[in-house]
Amino acid sequence: MKINRFQAFGFHLLGSVVVALFSSALVFLVWYRWPLPVATGVTEIFILLLAVDVVIGPCITLIVFNTAKKELKRDLAMILLLQICAFLYGLHAVFGARPVYLVFNADRFDLVYANDLSEEKLRKVIDPQFRSVPLLGTEVIAARAPDSGKERNDILFSAVAGGDDLPQLPQYYVRYAQLKGDVQKHIHPLQELKSFNYEQTAAIDALGSKYASIQDGIGFVPLRGKAKDLTVIVRRDSVEVLEVKDLRPWN
Repeated sequence: MKINRFQAFGFHLLGSVVVALFSSALVFLVWYRWPLPVATGVTEIFILLLAVDVVIGPCITLIVFNTAKKELKRDLAMILLLQICAFLYGLHAVFGARPVYLVFNADRFDLVYANDLSEEKLRKVIDPQFRSVPLLGTEVIAARAPDSGKERNDILFSAVAGGDDLPQLPQYYVRYAQLKGDVQKHIHPLQELKSFNYEQTAAIDALGSKYASIQDGIGFVPLRGKAKDLTVIVRRDSVEVLEVKDLRPWN
């Protein structure tokens, strides 16, 4: 059965939409779990990628499709190949920039991304847990400042100059539980969030009710992100991270 250009466009568009839905699930349910897309700014980038891939490929098919052309199969194959290559390139870029660690650092959490941790940096790591970056999801860990005054000054000067700070240096990573006491010192009262989020007081009260059964209560620690800062909800007793919320942690 022969098909016309509009049917070819429809089939191509349907296939592109299916691929877009599967890739969206991978990105937003695995690599960038909510609300981390807000902190990273990946949503706009990925939507642009999907829009270009989903729209342009089928539209080119609509333009070139002509059953009278001898080179039709070749042209369609080239369109599909270019579309796949462009999509995989964009998806690889999103994968390379995914958040891999939620690092407690001094008095807050920092998001660390896969492309922050080069092979050269990872070779300096002693603890085998941190010699490779997580492939799925974001792990909660901590970073301990070095004992050496020279090393601390080097990190400070690097950070001031726009270079790596402690969270981007995996040789200083430790398990989150090891800095439990430091985390507890920097847990803020949940009600403090209301002064930074006037329009979301009901959501903050709902958080308090949700975790009311926790004996020692909950609090929050700020999270520094690339595009937006978020709030990490933690238990006061065990400092377990309960969830990350799209709430401003400071002015």
